[in-house]
Amino acid sequence: MSIDIEETTVLIVGAGPSGLALGALLGRMNIKVVILEKEVEVCEDPRGIVVNGDAVRISYQIGIGEGLTKRIGKDIGVLNFHRGNFRQPTFMTFDITVDWAEQAVSNNLTQFQPNYEREIRNLITQFPTCEIRTGCEAIAREENGDHTILEYVTQDGTKRYIRTSWLVGADGKRGVVRKKFLEPEGIRQEDGFYTYVGTWVAANLHITTPTPKSHPQFPLWQLGYTPQQVHDAFWPSGFHSKRPAVSGRFGPPNSGFWRHEFSVEPEDTLKDVEGDFWKQFGSWMIIPGSKFSWKLRKTLVEFPRDCIKIVRCRPFTFATKVVNRWYCRKTMLVGDAAHVFPPFGGQGIAAGIRDAQALSWRLALMTNLGVSVQIRERILTGWSQERRHAWNAATLATKLNGSIVNQRSLLGGLVYRMWMRFLWWFPGIARLRTRRAFRDKLVYSSKTCPDGFFLEKAGGGRKVAQIWVRRQGEKPALSDGVFLRSLPHFGLLVIVRSSTDANPKEIEEAIRAADLPEEILTSKDVTFFCLNVQAGNSLSKLGAEQQTYYPCRTQELLEEGITPIKGYRETAVQDRYAKSAKYVLIRPDFFVHSVAANAGELAANLQEVKGYFS
Repeated sequence: MSIDIEETTVLIVGAGPSGLALGALLGRMNIKVVILEKEVEVCEDPRGIVVNGDAVRISYQIGIGEGLTKRIGKDIGVLNFHRGNFRQPTFMTFDITVDWAEQAVSNNLTQFQPNYEREIRNLITQFPTCEIRTGCEAIAREENGDHTILEYVTQDGTKRYIRTSWLVGADGKRGVVRKKFLEPEGIRQEDGFYTYVGTWVAANLHITTPTPKSHPQFPLWQLGYTPQQVHDAFWPSGFHSKRPAVSGRFGPPNSGFWRHEFSVEPEDTLKDVEGDFWKQFGSWMIIPGSKFSWKLRKTLVEFPRDCIKIVRCRPFTFATKVVNRWYCRKTMLVGDAAHVFPPFGGQGIAAGIRDAQALSWRLALMTNLGVSVQIRERILTGWSQERRHAWNAATLATKLNGSIVNQRSLLGGLVYRMWMRFLWWFPGIARLRTRRAFRDKLVYSSKTCPDGFFLEKAGGGRKVAQIWVRRQGEKPALSDGVFLRSLPHFGLLVIVRSSTDANPKEIEEAIRAADLPEEILTSKDVTFFCLNVQAGNSLSKLGAEQQTYYPCRTQELLEEGITPIKGYRETAVQDRYAKSAKYVLIRPDFFVHSVAANAGELAANLQEVKGYFS
């Protein structure tokens, strides 16, 4: 009896944020992908509510940037730390509306995860090489030389088989790919440098704003308050960390969602979780009338309980763990299948999206180049080392945030709050500490990633900044889509400071002489980044006007109807390099492979790229 076996290039198990991100990026790179998802519909219970740092930037590369602040979420705004609850004065605040990461888009978003997933699912339908199959559960795997055959069962119980060159587990911390397929190979999640295990209650609330018609006796109407003002008074914007609890708005503007998480203490029985929630949270919904007006000085104003719907309120046990190996032969892990975080760092979804982006272009290039087993091992080893270093960095951020949120020492907490209040009296210090906390700190080095794909001695290992750029007479565009306009190709950025800095023929000859596969870099992937109009004019005379772009100043953007993010700097790209830097070779994941000051150094760097893939 013959078995009908389908074929694909990449098979992804799991259609959460990391699996969808990987599928969409591969679809954008014209790689054949099938995504299997056990559930039929998108889970409507929001889990992770934060997309932060470069995960926002990656979301634009995926193709859902336009919906991020319209249908998916909104900028967090300000991160507030209080003692007790969010009615108490803050002792420390972080303004994260500023572009600390120098990426020209929001640095931190609260999001509604079902909408995030729906947005990518809708996008994937536009890629002819990418397909999502829901109601499909993976049950067995058989490796056969250079391919893997996966057995799965559909919603109606039919068994099917699919042959794939690459298998990726994006099916969560209890997913079948790691638990059933890879744990027998010795791959498991284990503790990292920061060990944490704790139980928290996560409550999702949906708030309906009262109106004079629905609640005519509500006392603030007599003061002239509007329904929106009432909502803002009881449910303040920003995100609020107490000890040990985290609370704040999430989801698209005016969606009415609120997340409240609090740690479970030893004395808690969890027999009545919702009762425990109201015992802690209910008093926060009562404000002395004197806070609004002397007319209400003898009144306690309580937000109507019937306007607060508990969507979900249950305990979760969290830990900090990471896999001891990220792949086995041609099966890889991303997202929660590879690592888990506690809730107070907001790193879970973002880390999975980063995993997906870092793997996507490597899978595409390995597929397009048909690499040997030796080269495959080199590439995946470098990927896994870079991901482990990135996980360590995300875990450190989680640990630092946790040291504040989980502070239980009365004396230690008092001293810390007093010290932070003192520092925050000085705006310059507050700004410096905020910048240190939220700037882009992820840098690869030969020490942390000895097999990583970058040249540390040639200035590689850090991301290129993103700004707004434009061609003469055209609309502004975000630079990632310009510098990396043909994924999974690399981008070669030529920084042109004067009319003598760029010779298109010389660059074309350097690329030709390097004899790189056209799947990696061609002369069409070169961008001339002109810092002044005079230099650009000389390039136009040489026939390179279609590849010539200029940085956009704030005033230019405003004139085009674009409001740049606070702290936007049009010099952010060149400011990361020495003035002698001329050629910046950019990987598809925004990281710089190498920087060169002249054609000779560029030629040497290109030879390193060729050697890595051959």
